[in-house]
Amino acid sequence: GSKCVLLYINNEVFDTQYRVFAYLARVFNKRVPMIGWPTDMVYSEFKAGIDTEDRCVIVILDEVDKLATKGDGALYNLSRINSELNNAKVSMIGISNDLTFTDLLDPRVKSSLGEEEIIFPPYNAEQLKDILDERAEKAFNDSVIDDTVIPLCAAFAAQEHGDARRALDLLRVSGEIAERTESDKVTEAHVRVANEKIEANRVVEVVKTLPLQSKIVLNSVLLLNRERNRRRFSSGEVYNMYRRLCNHLGMEPLTQLRVTDLVSELDILGLINAVIISRGRYGRTKEISLSVPEESVQPVLLEDYKLKAISNIRVRAQVTL
Repeated sequence: GSKCVLLYINNEVFDTQYRVFAYLARVFNKRVPMIGWPTDMVYSEFKAGIDTEDRCVIVILDEVDKLATKGDGALYNLSRINSELNNAKVSMIGISNDLTFTDLLDPRVKSSLGEEEIIFPPYNAEQLKDILDERAEKAFNDSVIDDTVIPLCAAFAAQEHGDARRALDLLRVSGEIAERTESDKVTEAHVRVANEKIEANRVVEVVKTLPLQSKIVLNSVLLLNRERNRRRFSSGEVYNMYRRLCNHLGMEPLTQLRVTDLVSELDILGLINAVIISRGRYGRTKEISLSVPEESVQPVLLEDYKLKAISNIRVRAQVTL
């Protein structure tokens, strides 16, 4: 029978039709520059290279959703290329963790794909444990890992969407902490410290990338949390504090409706907790509280030079409902 060729492309890197076909053409010994040619010429070179013999070519597109915005022409042409070939046949496998990316495709592309979806559930704790066992054999010396370490890493990662990367990071950081503290073994205590450290790093990265207005809203909750003798605040209190901070910074505040949207976004990111509370005949209100340690958020917010002007602001004693 005809031979089968597997080709892997990471669409984080090759995210346009030109780059995809230039890479594929080069695999089949066609001299195509990575920039400069008309795209249809690059596509023709790929077809000529692939059709020199009877073979089945399976193109694996990892992070295929990256092609949805500026490279969906590649998906269209790959899905129809077999009608233009005499000897070879092409099949596609797209890998993505975005289940809705096909909604962004041009209708012609979507129709042409005629794809079959296979959805893989997240890893459970037992599967993560198997992955970690295999990696630990290669990464660690014999008998340096306590029996509870790998199950605990797997359990922590299984709680967070079954992410294998998270499980591997936990095991790696646990080992690094054990090494720095000159411990003979990696223990459960090292895993718990590693989990806290990774979570703190995640919070730092999320806060750093927030837009300025979202940072001001988060800073409003932070100030209320620090100055008042309770942890939950009404949306009105947060909005009033937000307006004060905007005035202090010389900025025009957003409307309360828009700030409510920003609160919801911060809630989704896990930085704050926003819960709708019924007050009977007084209606409903949203109660907002900080979800992450103040000490991990405050320094990151103050790294933004625009927010340094409000670092010493004090909250007035009155409560605004």
